Amino acid sequence: MEPRTQVGNARNDAVSDDVDYVDLRLEGPKNTVTYQPVAAHGDVVPGTGHPKRKLITTILTDCAVLVLSLAFVAFVVLVSRLNGVEIHDSSLSMTSWENAITILATIFPILFASVTSRSVSQLARWRLQQGATVGCLEQLLGSRTVGSTVTTLAKLRSFNILTLVLLTIWAASPLGTQALLRMLGSSVEPQLATANVVYFDNSAVPTAATSQATSPNSANVYQTWYRNIESLYMTLLLTPERIKSDTRDLWGNVKIPYLRNREAGWTDLPLNSSTIEYSSLAGIPLNVVQDGNTTFFIESSHIKLDCTKVDYDTNGLKVPPAEEIQTAMLSNATASLQTTYKIFYLPNGTWHGYNYTRTTDTETSWSLALNRFVDPVWLLANNSVPLNESTTEPLSPDTHVPERSRPLLFRNDTGIDVGATTLLFETACVDHFSNPKTTLRGYCGVTTEYVESRVSCSNDSSSTSPTCRVVAQRPSQKRNAPGSISFLSFPKIFDFISYRMPLTTGTTYNYQTEPSLYYLQDPYLRGMSQQACFTENITAETLGPRLGTLINTYLTLSQLSEVNRNDVTAINSTVPAETSNVVVLFEVSRTWAALCFLSGAALCVVGVAGIVCKHWARGPEVLGYVSTVFRDSRHIEISPEASRLDGIDLSRQMKDVEIRYGVTGVTGDGNSIVGVGLGDRTAGAKYAF
Repeated sequence: MEPRTQVGNARNDAVSDDVDYVDLRLEGPKNTVTYQPVAAHGDVVPGTGHPKRKLITTILTDCAVLVLSLAFVAFVVLVSRLNGVEIHDSSLSMTSWENAITILATIFPILFASVTSRSVSQLARWRLQQGATVGCLEQLLGSRTVGSTVTTLAKLRSFNILTLVLLTIWAASPLGTQALLRMLGSSVEPQLATANVVYFDNSAVPTAATSQATSPNSANVYQTWYRNIESLYMTLLLTPERIKSDTRDLWGNVKIPYLRNREAGWTDLPLNSSTIEYSSLAGIPLNVVQDGNTTFFIESSHIKLDCTKVDYDTNGLKVPPAEEIQTAMLSNATASLQTTYKIFYLPNGTWHGYNYTRTTDTETSWSLALNRFVDPVWLLANNSVPLNESTTEPLSPDTHVPERSRPLLFRNDTGIDVGATTLLFETACVDHFSNPKTTLRGYCGVTTEYVESRVSCSNDSSSTSPTCRVVAQRPSQKRNAPGSISFLSFPKIFDFISYRMPLTTGTTYNYQTEPSLYYLQDPYLRGMSQQACFTENITAETLGPRLGTLINTYLTLSQLSEVNRNDVTAINSTVPAETSNVVVLFEVSRTWAALCFLSGAALCVVGVAGIVCKHWARGPEVLGYVSTVFRDSRHIEISPEASRLDGIDLSRQMKDVEIRYGVTGVTGDGNSIVGVGLGDRTAGAKYAF
């Protein structure tokens, strides 16, 4: 049924100012409209072509599409090449790249929508020029956004290859954004390298023990030297519990623990360093300059005391020593300025040392004595001089000076008769000036423990010194001297230790002020405030490792004193090390990078397709603009030149013209003509269904 029109007041002049709304009723058969074809499908009518225009704005837009699309792909490729690259604080910082990705992830959907919308419009324009179905053009024009693509698909009820292509293209926008945000991450990996570590060889000769003064001036120098050692010794004894239980000493040197298992295999040490017994309060200096975690192996040795007996005597104030200690023999054997003149034999089985009841000026709180020493034939180059005799003839030069007075001298010798060596420890304690002394005597076997330690150091550029600790130990696998021979087996060294070490706190008897004895009671000196005698709870099990730690500490300080004074490098050892520097690397997900690259490639393809269609199309852009409604309308007259303008240009020219959809006229038989006309010449339509 044709819509029947009735104009108000029975007037047929639809353009009158008194035109009322027309009542349109949809009834009756539909009108059939026929058109006279102008040309066959695919032909072009001469004289209707439009010149191809390449405006500067079009060229700039095309260049922007290409540059931005290719720039996105280039950025994705650049990020992909970061995989495995170390992250620095400079231009390759993680923050810089993350900020760039965040900004680009915000821009990419906008760029993708702009490029795709332009390309779809240009494709529809070109297809219109070539001839296309209404459904195809409507589908293209309705697919300029993601939402409109889905809406158009639902309204047209059409699913074809074009639909699949459009959905795939638009899916690349959110997929590319998510892939861009997820493609770059970081990972922590160890970076292995080889290096060399220099450490102090603690088999070196204690120079302070073997040096002798040849003049009054040199004697004063050595006295000052001894006082420095004693000051360092007291400093280590009085350090807080945290430092004593730490893996490093006060100066950052690594401390070597006692060997926990004497079997051949490696023994891992506990992470809790407070449960570890260290052989010395003074550690071994290391030269670790590499950043990161460095692991290496060092060889070291220390004196090990195994005490089997501890006796107490509380008989009175003047209790004589239980053992006879020969002081003169040891003193005479080491006091000569020139060892080329005489050497004394120290009989085995006899105690040699200095007891605590010395002369008034050198009385001490405790004493050390030893019953076995190295035979004197090993101590001089010329062994033809009779023992206990002197000679005026100089002996031949000693070619083994570096090995004298150290167990290393016996490293390559076999079949040596080495007996057991015992150390005698005696001390006296009073809990008040008028009370009797309590004498403690301990008997300890002396051995040398040769240890191979695996050391792990952690160092970074912000720390002043590396943090090192022994993580595992095993008995040394190298050829060493017999364990029964120690530094104490050499007369000069034991004379130095037994004479100087008890004098650390002064030259007179010190009433409950000797830190060494308090250390034997408790390594953390928690009993120094008690008035009770501090030797009563010392047992054989605790005396051995604690007294050994004190002796090793004093011995190590006397070894290191020469290093501190002259920086001697001849007593250092160099070992290979493996450095594991934990680095932070860029990690690029291949899957997300591939999806991001495909999204960028889709953007480039769509952009290029839009540019090609833009330059292939000859006619004006008419699709998608309001001006298309009245461009060829019979109800609105426009000039022939205006009909060749692009849709946006025509809309710009007529932007102030009011148009209206309604009744534009009435046919001769009274039917209304409905369409778009000028606002003041079109009557509004009123629909009834």
